[in-house]
Amino acid sequence: MLKHWSTMLSPGEEVHAYLREPIPPESIAHLNLSSAIKFEIVPPKMQGIVWENFPMALRARKTADVLFGPAYTLPLLSRKPRKRVVATHSVNQVESGAHDFWYNYTYAKRDELCARSADAVIVPCDTAADLVAKQYGVPRKRLFSVPQGAPHSFRPLENPELLRQTRIAFLGTDAPYILFVGKLSSRRNIPNLIGGFAKAKKAKGLPHKLLLVGPNHVHLPLAEVCREHGVTADVVQTDGKFTDHEELIPLYNAADVFIQPSIFEGWSITTVEALACGTAVIASNRGGLIDVAHGHAYMLEDPSVETIADALEKVLLDDYLRQELKQLARARGKTFTWERTTGETLDVIRQVARS
Repeated sequence: MLKHWSTMLSPGEEVHAYLREPIPPESIAHLNLSSAIKFEIVPPKMQGIVWENFPMALRARKTADVLFGPAYTLPLLSRKPRKRVVATHSVNQVESGAHDFWYNYTYAKRDELCARSADAVIVPCDTAADLVAKQYGVPRKRLFSVPQGAPHSFRPLENPELLRQTRIAFLGTDAPYILFVGKLSSRRNIPNLIGGFAKAKKAKGLPHKLLLVGPNHVHLPLAEVCREHGVTADVVQTDGKFTDHEELIPLYNAADVFIQPSIFEGWSITTVEALACGTAVIASNRGGLIDVAHGHAYMLEDPSVETIADALEKVLLDDYLRQELKQLARARGKTFTWERTTGETLDVIRQVARS
């Protein structure tokens, strides 16, 4: 975001980023940031929400005309700077099982208070805007939809050898695969995905593996689910930790299909990345996934084991359909860029500054 803002700021505009500790110069040298991007170090005597509400808030009162919170939060104990903008990416606690019991009384309540205290709330799509208005009571006129995009580096690759090496590196063999990227959870419908994969594989003799890229942070019983469906040898899970986010690019490209069978998503940046790479996509026709992929992916009306299996069979066994989905994906992916995201975000901040 700072990289793009560096070229978008008008004379007299500055961006001050408040940090708990300095960023090593070598890690940002490639961004070529302009002198209008300034880093202010607020010593980390405190952490988390305490740091944000006390030392960081006090510093912002002195130097900021508009305070922007890029991920859900703003200082709640001070209304200065008076003008405030926050980005709320999702309201997924509305779905049963999305989080543990305490989430609704801690993080969810904090996010609601931050959104209600802001002069403008940036959300990734109209579906998220409707939910923030309904769940948090934020007036619709203070909600602004700004789609989140993927870097230009996420694009189709014409390098068969690299894709072959990618399959071998992650699967141990040069086998075709179905890809899911994201944190594993019941909300993301991982048990049904494994069940649908197993059903399609057995019914049609698919040679594919299922590659799950993301941490199992809620400790789903993956081994038990795979064993129950008889696909222990065909499901591979990796924690999704990469040195460079762009290591995902060949993973998307090497997949025969990317699937996001979530019960609910406020937005899905991994689906955006898959679309940008021109990978055929299967997605639930729910929540923000409608805004992301409808008309450009095979949509699941009901992400059950049966419908997931049916979708996988149709997309993987019909070359014409899969190629059509790849073309639709690439066309859709081109509309979601970081330039658009950062530019429209900056426009909202400027609008609040003028108000």
